[in-house]
Amino acid sequence: MQMAEELNMSYVKEVVESCCRGEAVCEACMGKNCLIGFAKIVSDYATVKKKLVIPNGLTLVPTQDFKVYENDDIACALAAINLECKNCMDNHDDNCVINITRSSLEIALLGQHVEFTGSSLAYIMTLTQISPELGNQVMQQYNTLKNI
Repeated sequence: MQMAEELNMSYVKEVVESCCRGEAVCEACMGKNCLIGFAKIVSDYATVKKKLVIPNGLTLVPTQDFKVYENDDIACALAAINLECKNCMDNHDDNCVINITRSSLEIALLGQHVEFTGSSLAYIMTLTQISPELGNQVMQQYNTLKNI
C-alpha cells in the first residue's frame, strides 16, 4: 500500500522526536530498542520508502523498554499522531505506520498496548477508561491541536 498523500510523516517524525529524552538522560541512543527510537525509525522508513504499512511492524515494538518518559510530551505526541490517523475503520491495518507509532507511544505512556479499531476518538475514549488522567490529557491535547 502506498502512503496517502495527505499523511504528513514529517509532522509525525517531529512530534515523536519531541519525546526523545536525549543522550543527557539515556547516555547513548538505544535506537530500535527504545520506544521512541523505534517510532523515529518507523517514521523515517515511511518517509523514505513512501509506504504506509510495515509487514509485521507491530510485533517489532520494543515492549521491553522500561524508561520513564515525560507524560506531557508523550500525551501531546499521541494526540498529534491520532490527528494524522485517517480513521480507516474496517480497513484498519495494525501494521500501519501510524498505528505502530501510536503503539510505541502508548506503551511509553501507559506501559501497555491499547487495541485500535480504526477510530481515533474511540481509541482516546479507551485510553480514558484505562487511565482517566492520561486519557483526558490526550483528549485535551487532541482537541487543542484539532482547533489550531
